[in-house]
Amino acid sequence: MKRITIVSLALCLSFVIAGCATNQQQPSSESKDDVTVTTETKTSEEATGEGTKASHQVTVETVTLLSISDGFSELTSVVPKLIVDGKEATEINASLSDYLQKTYPMEKNGDYADGTSTRLEWGVMDNIVSIVIFASDTSSDYYTIEAFNYDLDTLTSLEDSEVTKRLDMTDDELFGKAEKLLRDLCNERDYDLEKSIAEINYDKITPFITSEGTPGVLGRIVYPAGSQFAGLESMRYFDLGAME
Repeated sequence: MKRITIVSLALCLSFVIAGCATNQQQPSSESKDDVTVTTETKTSEEATGEGTKASHQVTVETVTLLSISDGFSELTSVVPKLIVDGKEATEINASLSDYLQKTYPMEKNGDYADGTSTRLEWGVMDNIVSIVIFASDTSSDYYTIEAFNYDLDTLTSLEDSEVTKRLDMTDDELFGKAEKLLRDLCNERDYDLEKSIAEINYDKITPFITSEGTPGVLGRIVYPAGSQFAGLESMRYFDLGAME
């Protein structure tokens, strides 16, 4: 799993997450001991359409460990709970929970929150489930994103190159698409173009499945000299389906 370093500046940012895939149940929520669980269910066959190689009932519960309203938005600390065909993926869930709480901690400080607020989305396609984490500092404009890909048959982590192969792309094709998207973004925003596209490889991009069940990619952007976050980098979310 790749980790993007986060400065202890903090962020208050709402993410607009892509719409839920069709054939998906409406989310339901329950609270217990200050931990809120939101559940959504998808079927890999339904999300992929004809030609899928496997059919699994996939549920990812959003477990909210901490939720604080700062008067403008809701700041949350969440971890995913993956359930495949009615059975909890305990090893994946434990590993992700430990990693996310260590990498993106958030704690209550009076009426405010210190650390990193997180949200998640997820998607399935063929034998892949992707869990995408949106992480933002609680009092600055810095944010980043991480994606985690798993095989639904074996419940093991997938290498980025394997995800690309299952998306019927070569590494070069994915890298080329990522470069184009990053160039377009950097031409529109105040990012360092040359550094953002330098040495595009799997240390700097991550393929994944969007909540719509389509291919996506996370690409690295670098902040330019003289900006608030000069020299720092973070990841940005792109839906490859929008390029078609």
